[in-house]
Amino acid sequence: MAYLERQQLQIRDTTNIANVPNSDIGKIMYYLNCVCYCIDYNDNDIKRYTNYSRWASLSDEEDKLVYFLALTLNPNILIGKVFFQSDALSRDMQGRFYEIGQVRQQLVVVPSLVIAGRTCQVQRILAFKQEWLKENYIEPMLRLQQRFRSRTSRSCVIS
Repeated sequence: MAYLERQQLQIRDTTNIANVPNSDIGKIMYYLNCVCYCIDYNDNDIKRYTNYSRWASLSDEEDKLVYFLALTLNPNILIGKVFFQSDALSRDMQGRFYEIGQVRQQLVVVPSLVIAGRTCQVQRILAFKQEWLKENYIEPMLRLQQRFRSRTSRSCVIS
Protein backbone atom coordinates (compact mmCIF):
# COMPACT_ATOMS: atom_id res chain seq x y z
CA MET A 1 0.00 0.00 0.00
CA ALA A 2 1.24 3.49 -0.78
CA TYR A 3 1.48 6.20 1.84
CA LEU A 4 2.96 9.63 2.42
CA GLU A 5 5.47 10.09 5.20
CA ARG A 6 4.44 13.58 6.29
CA GLN A 7 7.39 14.64 8.44
CA GLN A 8 9.95 13.98 5.68
CA LEU A 9 7.88 15.11 2.72
CA GLN A 10 10.08 17.29 0.50
CA ILE A 11 8.36 17.47 -2.85
CA ARG A 12 8.14 20.07 -5.58
CA ASP A 13 4.76 21.49 -6.53
CA THR A 14 4.42 21.44 -10.34
CA THR A 15 0.81 22.62 -10.49
CA ASN A 16 -0.35 24.97 -13.23
CA ILE A 17 -3.75 26.60 -13.39
CA ALA A 18 -5.99 24.81 -15.88
CA ASN A 19 -8.97 26.22 -17.74
CA VAL A 20 -11.17 23.15 -17.82
CA PRO A 21 -14.10 23.43 -20.21
CA ASN A 22 -17.65 23.11 -18.91
CA SER A 23 -18.22 20.02 -21.03
CA ASP A 24 -18.34 16.38 -20.00
CA ILE A 25 -15.93 15.32 -22.76
CA GLY A 26 -13.67 18.30 -21.98
CA LYS A 27 -13.57 17.36 -18.29
CA ILE A 28 -12.79 13.73 -19.06
CA MET A 29 -10.05 14.83 -21.46
CA TYR A 30 -8.67 17.01 -18.65
CA TYR A 31 -8.78 13.99 -16.33
CA LEU A 32 -6.88 11.92 -18.93
CA ASN A 33 -4.37 14.77 -19.29
CA CYS A 34 -3.81 14.64 -15.51
CA VAL A 35 -3.27 10.88 -15.67
CA CYS A 36 -0.72 11.24 -18.49
CA TYR A 37 1.02 14.07 -16.63
CA CYS A 38 1.49 11.80 -13.60
CA ILE A 39 2.54 8.64 -15.39
CA ASP A 40 4.68 8.23 -18.46
CA TYR A 41 1.75 7.49 -20.77
CA ASN A 42 2.39 9.96 -23.57
CA ASP A 43 1.68 7.71 -26.48
CA ASN A 44 1.04 9.62 -29.74
CA ASP A 45 -2.33 7.91 -30.02
CA ILE A 46 -3.54 9.40 -26.74
CA LYS A 47 -2.35 13.01 -27.18
CA ARG A 48 -5.41 14.00 -29.21
CA TYR A 49 -7.66 12.75 -26.42
CA THR A 50 -5.88 14.67 -23.65
CA ASN A 51 -5.95 18.08 -25.36
CA TYR A 52 -9.01 19.23 -23.44
CA SER A 53 -8.98 22.75 -24.90
CA ARG A 54 -9.88 21.16 -28.26
CA TRP A 55 -12.66 18.92 -26.95
CA ALA A 56 -15.22 20.34 -29.42
CA SER A 57 -13.17 19.14 -32.41
CA LEU A 58 -13.77 15.47 -31.59
CA SER A 59 -16.32 13.41 -33.48
CA ASP A 60 -19.01 11.38 -31.71
CA GLU A 61 -16.92 8.24 -32.24
CA GLU A 62 -13.90 9.96 -30.69
CA ASP A 63 -16.07 11.05 -27.75
CA LYS A 64 -16.86 7.37 -27.18
CA LEU A 65 -13.17 6.55 -27.41
CA VAL A 66 -12.41 9.17 -24.74
CA TYR A 67 -15.12 7.65 -22.55
CA PHE A 68 -13.73 4.11 -22.91
CA LEU A 69 -10.17 5.33 -22.40
CA ALA A 70 -11.27 6.97 -19.14
CA LEU A 71 -12.91 3.70 -18.09
CA THR A 72 -9.58 1.95 -18.71
CA LEU A 73 -7.60 4.61 -16.82
CA ASN A 74 -10.17 4.92 -14.03
CA PRO A 75 -9.31 6.34 -10.61
CA ASN A 76 -9.59 2.94 -8.91
CA ILE A 77 -6.29 1.85 -10.47
CA LEU A 78 -4.59 5.15 -9.60
CA ILE A 79 -5.78 6.09 -6.10
CA GLY A 80 -3.20 5.16 -3.49
CA LYS A 81 -0.53 4.77 -6.17
CA VAL A 82 -0.50 7.99 -8.19
CA PHE A 83 -3.60 9.90 -7.03
CA PHE A 84 -3.94 10.69 -3.31
CA GLN A 85 -6.98 12.22 -1.69
CA SER A 86 -5.50 14.88 0.58
CA ASP A 87 -7.10 18.19 1.46
CA ALA A 88 -3.87 19.20 3.21
CA LEU A 89 -1.67 18.71 0.13
CA SER A 90 -4.31 20.19 -2.19
CA ARG A 91 -4.34 23.30 0.01
CA ASP A 92 -6.30 26.09 -1.72
CA MET A 93 -6.97 24.16 -4.94
CA GLN A 94 -9.04 21.08 -5.80
CA GLY A 95 -5.89 19.30 -6.97
CA ARG A 96 -2.13 19.81 -6.98
CA PHE A 97 0.65 17.97 -8.76
CA TYR A 98 3.90 17.12 -7.06
CA GLU A 99 7.12 15.88 -8.61
CA ILE A 100 8.40 12.82 -6.82
CA GLY A 101 11.68 11.91 -8.50
CA GLN A 102 14.00 13.24 -5.84
CA VAL A 103 11.99 12.00 -2.86
CA ARG A 104 11.30 8.35 -3.68
CA GLN A 105 12.61 7.24 -0.26
CA GLN A 106 10.29 9.55 1.70
CA LEU A 107 7.26 9.24 -0.57
CA VAL A 108 6.27 5.64 -0.92
CA VAL A 109 4.48 5.25 -4.24
CA VAL A 110 4.72 2.53 -6.80
CA PRO A 111 7.56 3.30 -9.23
CA SER A 112 5.51 2.06 -12.17
CA LEU A 113 2.07 0.78 -13.15
CA VAL A 114 1.00 -1.72 -15.76
CA ILE A 115 -1.95 -0.36 -17.70
CA ALA A 116 -3.42 -2.29 -20.61
CA GLY A 117 -0.27 -4.43 -20.75
CA ARG A 118 2.06 -1.44 -20.84
CA THR A 119 4.45 -0.46 -18.03
CA CYS A 120 4.21 3.25 -17.18
CA GLN A 121 6.69 5.07 -14.94
CA VAL A 122 5.25 7.27 -12.20
CA GLN A 123 6.62 10.80 -12.67
CA ARG A 124 4.36 12.82 -10.36
CA ILE A 125 1.48 12.42 -7.98
CA LEU A 126 -1.82 14.25 -7.87
CA ALA A 127 -3.11 15.27 -4.45
CA PHE A 128 -6.81 15.99 -4.81
CA LYS A 129 -9.91 16.90 -2.89
CA GLN A 130 -12.98 14.72 -3.36
CA GLU A 131 -14.68 17.55 -5.31
CA TRP A 132 -11.95 17.32 -7.98
CA LEU A 133 -12.70 13.67 -8.63
CA LYS A 134 -16.44 14.21 -8.54
CA GLU A 135 -16.31 17.19 -10.91
CA ASN A 136 -13.71 15.87 -13.37
CA TYR A 137 -14.47 12.16 -13.47
CA ILE A 138 -17.45 10.76 -11.58
CA GLU A 139 -20.23 13.12 -12.68
CA PRO A 140 -19.10 13.53 -16.31
CA MET A 141 -18.67 9.76 -16.68
CA LEU A 142 -22.19 9.15 -15.36
CA ARG A 143 -23.64 11.63 -17.84
CA LEU A 144 -21.58 10.20 -20.70
CA GLN A 145 -22.71 6.71 -19.77
CA GLN A 146 -26.30 7.90 -20.12
CA ARG A 147 -25.51 9.67 -23.38
CA PHE A 148 -23.95 6.61 -24.98
CA ARG A 149 -26.48 4.20 -23.52
CA SER A 150 -29.41 6.22 -24.90
CA ARG A 151 -27.82 6.23 -28.37
CA THR A 152 -27.28 2.51 -28.43
CA SER A 153 -30.66 1.61 -26.98
CA ARG A 154 -32.64 3.31 -29.73
CA SER A 155 -34.37 0.77 -31.86
CA CYS A 156 -35.00 0.96 -35.54
CA VAL A 157 -38.29 -0.31 -36.88
CA ILE A 158 -38.48 -1.05 -40.58
CA SER A 159 -41.95 -1.60 -41.93
